[in-house]
Amino acid sequence: MKLLLFISLFSFHLHASLEHAPRSFKHNNKKAVFIDFQNAQYNITYDTKNNQAWSESVIKFYMPEVGYPLFDSVTPPSHLKLNQTNTSQILIRTPGEASWMRMVQTKTIIGYHTLTLRTQIKKGTFFQTNQKDWGRVSSGFFIRDLKDRMFLEKYLPTNYEYDQYKMDFDIKVIGTKRWHSLFSNGDITKISENHYKVSMPKWYTASSVYFHLVPINKFVRWYLTYPSIDGRNIPVTIYSNYRFYNYYVKKKAWKVLKELENDYGPYPHDKLTIYGTGIKGGMEHAGATETSIVSLGHELQHMYFAKCIHPADGNTGWLDEAIASWRDKGHQSSELPFYKSINLAAHNSYNRKTDSNSYKYGRSFMAYINHQLIEAGHPGLKDFLRVYFEKRKYTSITTEDFKSDLEEYAQMSFGEDFHQYIYGGMGTKENISLQAEENPHHPEITEEELDSII
Repeated sequence: MKLLLFISLFSFHLHASLEHAPRSFKHNNKKAVFIDFQNAQYNITYDTKNNQAWSESVIKFYMPEVGYPLFDSVTPPSHLKLNQTNTSQILIRTPGEASWMRMVQTKTIIGYHTLTLRTQIKKGTFFQTNQKDWGRVSSGFFIRDLKDRMFLEKYLPTNYEYDQYKMDFDIKVIGTKRWHSLFSNGDITKISENHYKVSMPKWYTASSVYFHLVPINKFVRWYLTYPSIDGRNIPVTIYSNYRFYNYYVKKKAWKVLKELENDYGPYPHDKLTIYGTGIKGGMEHAGATETSIVSLGHELQHMYFAKCIHPADGNTGWLDEAIASWRDKGHQSSELPFYKSINLAAHNSYNRKTDSNSYKYGRSFMAYINHQLIEAGHPGLKDFLRVYFEKRKYTSITTEDFKSDLEEYAQMSFGEDFHQYIYGGMGTKENISLQAEENPHHPEITEEELDSII
């Protein structure tokens, strides 16, 4: 009996990601099944002679029920094998047409399996060549969360954001004598001037990875250390096109990190990489950001909420933007939200993009919760967030997880509040005419603007 209990608990821990996976669904009488990636090996080659880049990927996964495995890659894969046997895949819509996934065309039993495939890397990758065999390449896996399929799947085969799994990269640049360097949020091992290996933590998701490969002479780089309150000297890399830009990035980063450590505890990542892009807004990755100076504080807040505690799905992304936007406006308190009701977290369960109303409406809801906590005799929302962060760091959570932790902390029920102000339980007719306000920290970015910072 004890052995069976141990096996059961071990199995739950091993496949905890599946707790937040969407339900399987039927496609042409075939059961499409969300899987649990165990680890992925991405062997990436940049060929500067032929201006091509590709990844040979090996994905080990667990199949929780009999059916047809799901994964995603915006670029159509080739040379697909399941357990060393050739197979194929098709691109299908999820229920309600919320998103797209690729379904392996081999019926698969419960258990552990291996998927191998090849994908071209075209997005975010640019080559330059000349006659002297000094070709070079720039490649950046930069993500966005307000549109569908803009996480790692834009560049490499991966899974929905619910899945936390180990990732390892082997990156080679061939066909050139030009040296290249790599900025990443993983543990980097330099094999040679054009060959790197990167190991990512097993708690990373499809929205965690930071990857930027550039020629060796590109950007002004500063390599610093930040003295954390826990005694660590945290390696910090700041890079941009200008030395003065690095100076202002460093000055603001140190100020914000001190604030955040005082509010929520020691900086939770092993290092920090900041790319000062010079364009509007920014985006957070786990322990890394590409950002303007104006948005740096917002993105560093996300190092705690968004990229250490990950949203498990598109119905949870509002939460981290609400917390960061609440900080942006000075941690306000309000007796009531400014709105009657809106749906931020009751969209289709297969949705994986963040609701664009999350900033303004979410910020107002956080100000209301702060007021409620203070009125009930608690220190306020920041105190709860510190407790919540310590409990949930390095995990993925849902809106309901946040609500239950809040209720446990406050010994109060917030069910009606979430029903009305987050799940849209009172209807949203009065707000339909109010278009989502573009947030200055996560504005709409065109593909051309994103390409300009590669």
